[in-house]
Amino acid sequence: MQYWQTPYLGLRSMPKELNQFELNAFFTYSTKEQRAILARRQALHQLGLALQVGFIRMTGSLLTAVKVVPPELWTHLGDMLGISAPDIASLRSLYKRKQTFFSHQNAALEMLGFVRMSEHRRRALVRYLRLEVLSEFDRHRLMTQVKSWLYDHRILIENERTLRSVIDAGLKLAEADLGTTIQKEVPESMLQVWMSACEAPHRSGSSCQEWLWQAPRRQSLPQIREQFERIHYLIQHGVAIHTMPSVSDHIKRHYANTMADRPPSISKRITESRRTIEVACFLQTTLCTATDTLLAMTRQHIADLWSSGMRAVIKSPETRVRTLTAFAKEIRELALDLSLDEQGLRKAMLAAVEKVGGSKKITRAQLTREQLLVQNSRNSRSLLRMLCTLSFESVTPHPVIQALEALREIYLQRKLTLPSDIPVHLGKMWDDMLGDADRSRALQAFEVATLLAMRRALKNGSVYIAHSFGFRSRESMMIAADEWAKTRTHHYARLKLPRDAKEFTGPLVEEVTRELKRLDEAVQAGEIGVDKDGVHIAKLAAEAVPEPVRRLRDALLDSVGSAELPSVMMEVDSDTRFSWILLGREPRSIDELRLVYAGLLAHGTSLSAADTARMMPGLSADAVNQSMRWIAQEKRLREANDAVFEYMHSHPISECWGRADLASADMMSREIAKGSYLQRRDPRTKKKSIGIYTHIHDRWGIFYDQPIVLGERQAGVALEGVLRQASVTIRQLAVDTHGQTEFGMFIGKLLQRDLCPRLRDARAHKLYATSGMDIPASLACVMSKNKVHLEKVEPVWDECVRIAASTHLGKASAVDILSRFGSAAAGEQLYDAGVQIGRLLLTLYLCRWFTMPEFRREILRTLNHGERVHVLEHALETGKVPRHQLSSAVRLRSVSSSVTLLSNIVMAWTTARMQQSLHGLPPDVALHAVPENLRHVAPIQEGLVNFRGLFLFPVERYMARLLPSVQPVKSVLRSIR
Repeated sequence: MQYWQTPYLGLRSMPKELNQFELNAFFTYSTKEQRAILARRQALHQLGLALQVGFIRMTGSLLTAVKVVPPELWTHLGDMLGISAPDIASLRSLYKRKQTFFSHQNAALEMLGFVRMSEHRRRALVRYLRLEVLSEFDRHRLMTQVKSWLYDHRILIENERTLRSVIDAGLKLAEADLGTTIQKEVPESMLQVWMSACEAPHRSGSSCQEWLWQAPRRQSLPQIREQFERIHYLIQHGVAIHTMPSVSDHIKRHYANTMADRPPSISKRITESRRTIEVACFLQTTLCTATDTLLAMTRQHIADLWSSGMRAVIKSPETRVRTLTAFAKEIRELALDLSLDEQGLRKAMLAAVEKVGGSKKITRAQLTREQLLVQNSRNSRSLLRMLCTLSFESVTPHPVIQALEALREIYLQRKLTLPSDIPVHLGKMWDDMLGDADRSRALQAFEVATLLAMRRALKNGSVYIAHSFGFRSRESMMIAADEWAKTRTHHYARLKLPRDAKEFTGPLVEEVTRELKRLDEAVQAGEIGVDKDGVHIAKLAAEAVPEPVRRLRDALLDSVGSAELPSVMMEVDSDTRFSWILLGREPRSIDELRLVYAGLLAHGTSLSAADTARMMPGLSADAVNQSMRWIAQEKRLREANDAVFEYMHSHPISECWGRADLASADMMSREIAKGSYLQRRDPRTKKKSIGIYTHIHDRWGIFYDQPIVLGERQAGVALEGVLRQASVTIRQLAVDTHGQTEFGMFIGKLLQRDLCPRLRDARAHKLYATSGMDIPASLACVMSKNKVHLEKVEPVWDECVRIAASTHLGKASAVDILSRFGSAAAGEQLYDAGVQIGRLLLTLYLCRWFTMPEFRREILRTLNHGERVHVLEHALETGKVPRHQLSSAVRLRSVSSSVTLLSNIVMAWTTARMQQSLHGLPPDVALHAVPENLRHVAPIQEGLVNFRGLFLFPVERYMARLLPSVQPVKSVLRSIR
């Protein structure tokens, strides 16, 4: 069902205002329907039956109110049926006999195939609800889903009170089943212990419930230690033992957030059964979240240790000068020592050379490892003491777990030296340091080596922990092996993949061969240069903008005019009703509607609740703060974004702007207030920031967004945004260098999505080929010496498809999969197989990039769309993202989705105005309004909208559409203005 119909479902009276699109959608009749309508004798009865048919098609319910029907609707019905229509008429004047009214209703129901609710249909609705309430707990959203289900099944929506009772019954049944499941898996005595654990006071002055839910304030070792205290507290109370495997993570998060949003004093008043569910889910979610946070902070702490060591090596040339000076002095002293004979002098000189590196080449990594032995060793030991107490697991015996066990024994015995019989091998580069005669120094080396190996193991997933969301085992992220054996054929068919790997790699090898020949032909023709430095292509010339395009653009933008942000929001809202989606229902008052806008603006522009209240007269800071809490729901914001995006693309002018199956993805950094463990230093601005990763359609508009941490590869989030949205079908996704990996291109290909990267220094990239491929002589200098070994793919082909199917189903996110199979997974069979195909895909793409200028221009143009949208997003900012918005992942997602929604609103408003302006252009300019020229006129015109000042919303102008059930009160509107 389309977004523009759901607000009308269940209405009992005619809306005060309908636009032309809605009139055409609901009150247009087929030939069969027209014959049935015109069979009535009198014209008024024909109009009455047509009105009833259109209303049922629009709302799924019967028209019962006696209010006046809008004149434009009568005019539209008269034009459709070819009869004269009255200017003003009410249902009471139209139906003087009640029997006629009921007759028309029954005829309309029969004509549209609608039936009334019966007992067996009600039972079917309850069965549907018992499944839905497990994934959706919002009663308002459930009401919308129930109405949509009834409409899709052609069942009349008769009474909202009955539907609410059905929803309440479904929720109670679901919670009763959930409570029974929890009581079976967790002993009653343990549940009582958990309740007491939440109510107990903490030394910080707050309750343990509040302390457990707190997020780290910064990235530091004391905050890591406090996070470990939370985990230790939960483990002591048996939360890690009773994991409730039958309860999904989604349900646990829902009840945990519900409990966390309430003060502990209020939680005591809740019924025992509901409280049991909330406490169990809260503690389980808190344990997994705390573990994720601890391990993420640990990874970052280890990365910071390595970075600080490397900076110390790079930025200390005076140290190297002092070393060389000491070496020169020692050689001079040996030369002046006349007591040494020739043989003794040689031995002494060789010993001096060995002290400064000997004949071995000293790499920067080796110097960094040595630097880490004397830098921050106390903090490393403190961190390792905490990690030794966690229950890490692995599929096969892992050296990191063995190292942690050895360190645990050393710390228990309070030894300060490393025993000589440690049976752990952490890499050849550490052998010399671990064999040092100074066993205290060897222990420091062993600790540093364990930390670095731990970071790599956590990144590739070879070491995992059970009570975690993000650091769980790989097997738990994929379709279960027994289920895969049963449904393998179905998944292969859904992904359109062959069962034999050769049927997949064979055509790919042939295509790469053809593209290499085409590249060779371009080299032979002199269009492309190839030498040892790479492939050289001519720079694309900027597209010239013809004078007719300039005239057309100026005329369109002049007719669009300028507007204030509140007017823009209300105009788009009147066509999409995104405020109804955010609220879950129609606003009950003018102030409630303004609070929806206030919460959205506070999240999207980084304003505080107090600042937003000062900019919107009549609202209090407490009310705005409350609005921000219930606006911060990812599903509602996502649906509102989808509604505005689809509204924007419903205008014909959008078809002129680009392809329907092409998009770009890129990250925009947002400066944040200090005090978050998620902050990273932006290499461009040198400021603490987070990232907002957005997916922009080739026809403009943002169809997906997600917050990310800076400094990590973005191939996973790029694919995730394409897979987790249903607004458009994207086949090619343009990304930058950070959004591409060879394994990511392979997974994208299995999922029928092609990553098209704009690579940094693309000319220097090597091309890959198989051992049996015919390579043109002109390309020999740019071909990699490492051949692609497709024989590595065949043994693990089925497992690769299993990973792709799991990602496609949402069993695992593309972010988690590609983080597991990054460079840290080098040497694993699955990763190496994916890289082989990824290299062929990269070669295929680079050949097209070099030989097809139009393809290259199209990718660059799409990526420029993303940069242009980021300018609009930055224009909406008012400052740094405040600290309270970074306290949880939910708040952070609300910031990302809110700025995306505001950007889409501005683009949709500009699109609608440009579409209207096309019909009013002067004749000499209208001649140039063709798709070839319109594609140069983008809806990104932030200069037309004023984003600052007081937010005064013209409610009275759009009240008929946004508040149809509220009577306008002039005094209230005057006070708001």
